[in-house]
Amino acid sequence: MTRWIIMGALILVGTATLLSFRIGQKPSDELIVLKEGFKRPPLPARPKVYWWWLNGYVDTVRLKEELRAIKNAGLGGVDIFEIGLPPASDPNRIIPAGPAFMGDQSLDVIQMAIQEAGKLNLEVGLNLASSWNAGGSWVQPKHAAKTLYFSKTTLTGSSPARVKLPFPTITPDRQGNPRKIEYDDTGRPVYREDVAVIAVPAGAGNLTDTSAIINVTKHFDAASETLAWQAPAGDWDVYRYVCSNSGEQLIRPTPNSLGPIIDHFDSTATEMHLMYFIDRLKPRIGDFRQSALKYLYLASYEAKEFTWTSSLPATFRKLHGYDIYKFLPAIYTPALFASNTYEGFQVDFTKTFSELMINNHYRKSKEICNRYGLKITSEAGGPGHLHHIPVETLKALGSLDIPRGEFWYNRTFFDKDSIVDLIWLVKEIAAASHIYKRGMVEEEAFTSYWDWQEGPANLKVIADRAFCEGMNRLVIHGFPHNPTGFGYPGIAYFAGTHYNDRRVWWPKIKPFNDYLARISFILQNTDFVADVLHYYGDNVPNLVPPKNTRFSVGPGYDYEIVNTEVLINNLTVDKGELVLPGVGRYKVLSIGNESGMNPQALAKLKLLAEQGAIIVGQKPAGSAGLTHQPKASSEVAAAANQLWTTSAFTRTARENGKIYATTEPVKVLEALQVSPDFSYSDQKAGTLDYIHSARNGNDFYLIRNTTDQWVSRNCSFRQQGKAPQLWDPVSGEIVPVSVYDQTGSQAVMPLTLPPHGTYFIVFTNEKPAAHYQVTAGAGGGPPMIQYTPSGFFSLEKSPSGVKKGATTQRVDVLSPVTTLTGAWNLTFPKNWGAPEKASFPKLMSWTEAPEKGIRYFSGIAAYQKSFAVAKPAPNERIYLDLGDMAEVAEVWVNNKPMGITWAKPHRFDITDALIPGTNQLKVEVANTWSNRMTGDALTGEKFTNTNIVKANKNLTPWGDVPLKKSGLLGPVTLWTVKPLKP
Repeated sequence: MTRWIIMGALILVGTATLLSFRIGQKPSDELIVLKEGFKRPPLPARPKVYWWWLNGYVDTVRLKEELRAIKNAGLGGVDIFEIGLPPASDPNRIIPAGPAFMGDQSLDVIQMAIQEAGKLNLEVGLNLASSWNAGGSWVQPKHAAKTLYFSKTTLTGSSPARVKLPFPTITPDRQGNPRKIEYDDTGRPVYREDVAVIAVPAGAGNLTDTSAIINVTKHFDAASETLAWQAPAGDWDVYRYVCSNSGEQLIRPTPNSLGPIIDHFDSTATEMHLMYFIDRLKPRIGDFRQSALKYLYLASYEAKEFTWTSSLPATFRKLHGYDIYKFLPAIYTPALFASNTYEGFQVDFTKTFSELMINNHYRKSKEICNRYGLKITSEAGGPGHLHHIPVETLKALGSLDIPRGEFWYNRTFFDKDSIVDLIWLVKEIAAASHIYKRGMVEEEAFTSYWDWQEGPANLKVIADRAFCEGMNRLVIHGFPHNPTGFGYPGIAYFAGTHYNDRRVWWPKIKPFNDYLARISFILQNTDFVADVLHYYGDNVPNLVPPKNTRFSVGPGYDYEIVNTEVLINNLTVDKGELVLPGVGRYKVLSIGNESGMNPQALAKLKLLAEQGAIIVGQKPAGSAGLTHQPKASSEVAAAANQLWTTSAFTRTARENGKIYATTEPVKVLEALQVSPDFSYSDQKAGTLDYIHSARNGNDFYLIRNTTDQWVSRNCSFRQQGKAPQLWDPVSGEIVPVSVYDQTGSQAVMPLTLPPHGTYFIVFTNEKPAAHYQVTAGAGGGPPMIQYTPSGFFSLEKSPSGVKKGATTQRVDVLSPVTTLTGAWNLTFPKNWGAPEKASFPKLMSWTEAPEKGIRYFSGIAAYQKSFAVAKPAPNERIYLDLGDMAEVAEVWVNNKPMGITWAKPHRFDITDALIPGTNQLKVEVANTWSNRMTGDALTGEKFTNTNIVKANKNLTPWGDVPLKKSGLLGPVTLWTVKPLKP
């Protein structure tokens, strides 16, 4: 993709915002651009939303309103996603059915949405189905998903030489239902294709090869369905295999958009499907390059039936050097072969499907989209940890323009070992994007079953975890379109955060979206840094688990994942380090404990070791599967295996060009004296998480506090001779870190983070300024220091000190001036159950109020109070701290806006808004819809209206959902401090 900085202005070309600089441009100019993009993130860094068009029912007036709401909330675009609902999610059928997807009426609305989004400079994607998988009513049988059926005829040596073989019975689907297949006048499927006729000795089992099996296809006449073959002595089971449609349908289409899914392994089916959309859209949209429509989206592959495709036998032979036909009986009867034989065949079988899907579906989709100026994005082959997946994931994701993964809010689904969360797919997508140089790491974010019960602070926690695994753009799941008349909270898809303008806190959500965009911008425009490159083998499916689960280097080190294709074609060695050109440099290559390995990969490992690479892992076995390798490949594999035989395992990792018999790369890094990239005292406890990225000498460490408590640690960074800064993604402020020690290659500094707080610690290529050195804080630990634009101060109860040379200076403490006690005046909106005015004698949750109208209130209420302050002393700053509140608050002092707070600490510098004497404070607080939904269920009132009649995946009656604390909880305090200037 093309990236330019011209005349000091940032010009973004393409989807990603990766920055490139002209020859001769100063590195400091790049840092200026990064700072500006961090403070005011551009469109490609801003989160997008799935725009759910429920049942295909769309109101064009509301559609325009929603696009404006999306723009004003600081979002970057939408993925139009038409979808139906499970019956339990709309039992009262309040959502009408819209027109057929991609019909003329549907296209009218899609066209208008794209044009209106363009006026607002929003990006648009379009999902390639009504729900998922890819497919629709336009899919003909020859392009629909296929499977393999068989009939069985038993013959003996005395059987007639000519036998009619019956057409296979079309068996029920996995649920025992008749398959939705088109049949002709003969009662047979419209699409049918004879594949093979195979004779197997009756009762055969545990075979180690196929010598006893006879392929008699050449003796079968498909037109007459006659087999002209004299069976040898004994009993024979003759199988006739026919490919026909599986009947698999779209998962959750809208009522007027039912249809079959396509054959995802057939390039002609993919081309038909993509061109159907392009041919229908182009006359209305014109040149896609000039429109807001930027990409088409293929949702995750979640087909359930056994699949087949016409080109599979030929592809299988091309890839593996032997015919698949004699192994067909093993598909339905694995016990026919010995376990090793069957498993070897299965390896080759799944690799064939992987190549077919990658080449014929994902790469073909990219080719077609790019031809017309569009990009393709997908959860390629996934989410594979939870569903049947037929592909090598990194290769599949890398075949796209924009790879996408997913993660959920407040839901886990662990594997049998309780190690891998199967619905957390981030590291995998990041690795694919990195090694294939795709730029974007998109994530379907915040999928949920918690209907209106969460606030931005809840979502932040998991977003930060995803950022630390490499996510750099969110696609929030999702924004339900709400036609006029549905009220509040309105209609919603049965899963998701319902992230739309019907949310209580929506008018105050832009700072949260800015936060997500700031982190995304930096991670989009810098390169991931890791010490270890981990080769994850050659299996299919080959799934990358979440960071530091199945594989981990050790505390303070990170790793990149590489697959066979990139290992063989791109990995090089330079000065003893492994290099992926344009991607990264690594100290060590880990091959883990792979039981089998591609022979070309073995050969590449041998070459890398000879060139000086350090490789860590157990000796791998040769190639798995039954592949009949050509002689040259066999020789290559033998030569590569010899490397493990002839290379002595050394005692020190200083000797390059060796392979070390350990699966713990951290030991080799320690032997190489490669210190941790990021470390702190109790690192094994996992208190802090991080990701490191860099660009042209500027290093960015995103550090997150994984706990709900304030945390202060002495943190060490493997950085030398650079100027450290703190970039706060909540506020957009950039301030110097002026308290640190430089010890050899390590910069050591006290770092204080609020509960679940997240900062960038940035080491710039600017000249370091004079700084203070660290002294111990209260209790001997690191001091709790807050860096601000006015300087830094202590958060401890007693002052601490810092040193500059031999001189120790006092660091002022943030001291409470007063707590705002007494009554608070509240105003509530009309017609939502609460009184328009109320007085609280003290701060408390609305749920504790005696009036049921306040107890069950959902909405935005305003608090007002007067307070007196003296004129601040010179260089003194006064802060207002709200204490606790739920969920989002906006503050004014003397009618001057102080800003919006949604994450702790809820603290504002109000110095410049104060006047001596009496001041006026106003705080607006927004909660969630949950309490009003519960209240309506308990009282029979009807303030709310929605199709979601039960919460939590339709399992919990709203009357049983506990009330959530809401409002301003306090204590509200004023603090004073004199920050110490750097």
